Amino acid sequence: MKNLLELRNLHVQIGTMDGGKVFPLQGIDLIVGENEAVGLVGESGSGKSMTLRAILRMLPRGGQQTEGQITLNGNRLDDAASNVFEKVRGRQISMIFQDPVSALSPLLSIGDQISDVYRYNMGATKTEGWQRALDLLGALSITGAEKVARRYPHQMSGGMAQRINIAMALVCEPQMLLADEPTTGLDVTTQMQVLELLSDQMRKRDASLLFVSHDLRVVGKICEKVGVMYGGVLMEFGTSNDIFVSPRHPYTQRLLECARIDVDDELKSIPGSVPKLDRIHGLCPFRNRCNRKLEVCNHEMPPIALLDNNHISRCHHN
Repeated sequence: MKNLLELRNLHVQIGTMDGGKVFPLQGIDLIVGENEAVGLVGESGSGKSMTLRAILRMLPRGGQQTEGQITLNGNRLDDAASNVFEKVRGRQISMIFQDPVSALSPLLSIGDQISDVYRYNMGATKTEGWQRALDLLGALSITGAEKVARRYPHQMSGGMAQRINIAMALVCEPQMLLADEPTTGLDVTTQMQVLELLSDQMRKRDASLLFVSHDLRVVGKICEKVGVMYGGVLMEFGTSNDIFVSPRHPYTQRLLECARIDVDDELKSIPGSVPKLDRIHGLCPFRNRCNRKLEVCNHEMPPIALLDNNHISRCHHN
């Protein structure tokens, strides 16, 4: 399988208002192949969404990539000139944002928003853009496409708004789609509908997906490979079966324990809290919450161990 998106040793730092710095990404290595769906999971603050924002140059104010490379189809994105990158973002790579209603402009109709994305990136006329919007709404199984296109975001339910966001992300037929917790806030039934729609569209378009979520069940349904992040570090990566059936990293194991809740089980949690990101760890960021901590964990960052079939884990137990 050919590699489509590659992150190599990606580091990001953000300057704070008081003159300090935080380091939300600390050496991320990740590959997404052609026609592949890869998920990123982990607690809030682990760096999942920041990874997507780094790819699209959408870091918060004061943020910058300090090390590493980001490539798409073998071409560097991180050091590309702004005018070159503008021809990539939207056309070759696009994003579905977390809050579907907030991601839409309240001042424009649904049809105009989809049309404008197409017109800006593809140089189409207004008529061509509008027709493209209607065609895409129909392809996403939205009934009454013309009527929906003339409505505004405040007239949309959360599930419908997310479908519109998917339409905007797909309108230019990108090879690579980034999804930042696209089912958050939706009820279970609507979640399943959105996930099925997204999977179906990615298959039809032979596109790849990098899918961020804190919900392990959601990631297990849509992704073939999964990366587990913690403290800005990729702790484990493998196939969905590797991660959900044979997890090797203690953090992954604890996450899965928390997610497996039967009727009479007590709610499980991981004691402690995520580490502050105001410094480079240098050591395993999970060590102070780990129930399998070794003495060496206090002195050395564990190396990345290749287990089997590209299943990797960063732990001294490997």
